[in-house]
Amino acid sequence: MNFDRKRFYKSLFFLCIPIIVQNLISTLVNMIDTVMISSLGSPAIAAVSIANQFFFLYTMVIVGVCSGATVFISQFFGKRDTENIKRVAAFTTTAALVSSIVFFLLAKFGPMLLVGIFSKDPQVIRPALDYFEIIAYAYPLIAISMALTICSRSIRRPYLGMVSSAIALVVNVILNYGLILGNLGMPALGVSGAAIATCAARVVEVIIVVGYIFIVEKDHMLRFNINHIRSITWDFLKQFLDKSIPMFTNDVVWAIGTIAYTVAYSVAGTEAIAAGQIAGTTSNLFLLISICIANGGSIMLGIELGSGRIDMAITYAKKLAILVFISGLVMGGFLILSIPGLINIFHIAPDSINLMTKVFKVIGTFMALKSINTFIVISVLRSGGDTKFAMIVEVIAMWCFSIPATFYGAYHGYSMWILVAFTYLEEIVKMFAIFPRALSKKWANNLVNHM
Repeated sequence: MNFDRKRFYKSLFFLCIPIIVQNLISTLVNMIDTVMISSLGSPAIAAVSIANQFFFLYTMVIVGVCSGATVFISQFFGKRDTENIKRVAAFTTTAALVSSIVFFLLAKFGPMLLVGIFSKDPQVIRPALDYFEIIAYAYPLIAISMALTICSRSIRRPYLGMVSSAIALVVNVILNYGLILGNLGMPALGVSGAAIATCAARVVEVIIVVGYIFIVEKDHMLRFNINHIRSITWDFLKQFLDKSIPMFTNDVVWAIGTIAYTVAYSVAGTEAIAAGQIAGTTSNLFLLISICIANGGSIMLGIELGSGRIDMAITYAKKLAILVFISGLVMGGFLILSIPGLINIFHIAPDSINLMTKVFKVIGTFMALKSINTFIVISVLRSGGDTKFAMIVEVIAMWCFSIPATFYGAYHGYSMWILVAFTYLEEIVKMFAIFPRALSKKWANNLVNHM
């Protein structure tokens, strides 16, 4: 089959633009929170940063639960198998909701255990506990909307997530502006106001997503019912879990490792935690295009593989890899050029400007490598079910190289920018394993041919 350039770019833009907008909205929400809370001082930033570490772990658990759905639904969509799409969507949404209840209970009834891992500073602990008390209620709502929007992307319907996120953003920004700082006639609640704003935005988001799939569009491909859960056979579940569990494990262990970096930063004190929060938020924003191409690319590859067009999937992978690397290179350079503006946006103290300049330069320098590595793992290896190899490489690279180096540097008083540089050791190690694997084409498999 000949490569159709027009079809390729049309599919890419159709999938990626809404995903980029949705992820940009999510990143902007986090950045707006950080910017508004930064006016309350470093303890407030550190408090929200600590709560966000737990939220990040929660999010990655839900993403891990949904990762299998992305792979299988995209391949079932290529196969035109609607009933199995509904089965996967039903199982995934149920599993995500059950997982969210566990995190709700931890955040609601055991926040001190979580906060104590990161800080002993009373000025940080109090607002962090207040934030957890409220934000816990958002977790079940997030699970439902995330599961359904991720499944929706995989059937080439990415606009639902974009629209619901855009409306939720408006709600979040207005309430943040009012409740954090006491504007628009609202009380000034500080970090508690940020939590209330997030919960309200998530309520709006889940109403839009669930309402559209189950009420507005009567024949929506994801409109499952209890019978679809009951019809899942053990053989079906076994094949699904065989590929999904390594992805779930990979995402959760990676998330715990990312939190471990924050624990290492905390050794250097409250200011370092705040610096890490700013660095993480900035990195996510500038990585956005590369990550979204990777997410859209995984669906494109999955559809081709599920349709039996293996050679076309391999061709798509090569084209996408070039685009991701170029976008990472461009955005990394743009980040470095934007450093003066970023320093002003985040109200960085004069005595920290030199340090944060170095941190931003490290992030920009490694952005192209991080982008291409992320693409190979998420789009290439996972789309064809090569999930165990991806899991092993990611876990070893992070836990045997980056995390030990970062903790070593933290306990020996290394500067914050060096600690951030150590976190990128995993990308260098990973590169030597996943590049040859992608080129070997062992990942290119049709997983649903006999399901």
